[in-house]
Amino acid sequence: MKRILLTLIATLCSLLAFAQHEQDFAARFMQLYGSSYPVSCTTVSPLMMERMLQLPDVEDNEATRQVLSQLKSIRMLQSHDISDVPHLYANASKLAQRNPNRYKLYAQEQGKQLYVRRRGRIIVEMVLFMEQRHTFSLINLTGNMTDNFLQQLLRL
Repeated sequence: MKRILLTLIATLCSLLAFAQHEQDFAARFMQLYGSSYPVSCTTVSPLMMERMLQLPDVEDNEATRQVLSQLKSIRMLQSHDISDVPHLYANASKLAQRNPNRYKLYAQEQGKQLYVRRRGRIIVEMVLFMEQRHTFSLINLTGNMTDNFLQQLLRL
């Protein structure tokens, strides 16, 4: 009985560890295209997000605090190489479309696409990529975001 219980616990722990190391969109994009194109990546880690919540300006602004409290991490990718911008945008679009069960198109405009990944009613990842003014930008937000998150974000 102990052997079965230990095996079950070990399996559960390995599954939880695997789930925590799940790649977000930006990490996957960098893995696929980061070495082929001049793309810079900036990450705001969960620890930095916690520290941001403790800043006096954030503590005093309830709207900002509500938005930041729903975020786990932020990744921003950029490329300013004019000749690569259309390729990077097309590659980001293809990557999202190759994973239709994971990423759902939320909004689209000329040169901009917003995808979300949900677990039930909670948005666990938002991906915005755009090409404008000879720049490719990709913003990847992870966390536990509600449906009102976008409206709160737009009010800031």
